[in-house]
Amino acid sequence: MKKIIVTCIALLGLAIVSSAQENLVRIPEGYQGFVEQENRFHFWGTEDNSVAISTTHGFYFNGHTFVGIGLGVTGSGDHAVVPFYTSIKHVFLNDRTVSPCLNARLGSYIGADMGSYGDLAFGVRFATKKDFALTVTAAFSYYEPFDDIITEWNMETDTYKEIKNKIDFTGASLRFGIEW
Repeated sequence: MKKIIVTCIALLGLAIVSSAQENLVRIPEGYQGFVEQENRFHFWGTEDNSVAISTTHGFYFNGHTFVGIGLGVTGSGDHAVVPFYTSIKHVFLNDRTVSPCLNARLGSYIGADMGSYGDLAFGVRFATKKDFALTVTAAFSYYEPFDDIITEWNMETDTYKEIKNKIDFTGASLRFGIEW
């Protein structure tokens, strides 16, 4: 009877260990690429909410920290900007299927004008056993505001009139990404 109980306990322990190994995911290392899409809600300014897509490429160091460079396109109504940036990402609990992550971007943008760009995001990374993961993050993005000058013709006075609008893409967004 003791042999049967010991054998059952050993088999149960073996099943637990083997199932725990199946839940482990590939720890990120080396080159990684990201493609992310986001919908940004602007805090102020005359611009409507915007849509953006970006790609980032770089390397994971020690399985937790990613450093890379990226490029994106953000558009809203009549205006679009192209941010280029350096990205630092840290993945907590990187050997789990679901793990929190923190991402910071710092750079500039070009468009109708050129200005500073910064981004801070916190979210969740859904990893697989293969070299692939999905991310969902909430982000706050800062774009240095720029002026949009519109020239109108006044028929009554036969003169041109310049109207300045302050364009500001700063806002909060929900970002969905793919990592390979």
